[in-house]
Amino acid sequence: MYCMRHKVAALFLAIAASAPAAAWSQSVRAPEIAAITIRLSSFAFSPEQVRQRAGVPIRLHLVNESDGGHNFCAPEFFAAGSVTSGSVPLDGTVEVSGGRTVDITVVPRMPGTYKVRCTHFLHGFFGMTGHIVVERPPP
Repeated sequence: MYCMRHKVAALFLAIAASAPAAAWSQSVRAPEIAAITIRLSSFAFSPEQVRQRAGVPIRLHLVNESDGGHNFCAPEFFAAGSVTSGSVPLDGTVEVSGGRTVDITVVPRMPGTYKVRCTHFLHGFFGMTGHIVVERPPP
């Protein structure tokens, strides 16, 4: 009887110890990353406005369709989030050479509307501006 109780107790402990690990591996998944292509041309961003939820990773695929250089300047947006891949200079401006692409993955943290512009000479004046709207996550 004594031996049987130990075997049952050992079996119970083995099952209990493995259950949380199994549940953990099934319930924790990497979040889906939304990919948004933003085209930079003379003198526009397309789309001009991007909407995203706070806490959801977003991969910005910046495509410069022109021969000349442009940039994607959004310092407040990058400061209010976490860049997880790619590199953003401290001033929040990403340079994209003519005919090139740059990918940046960021997790927006703070809801709000953030300005985007190209800071090259007169590009913003000619309309190369936009917005990123970060919405609150659903309750």
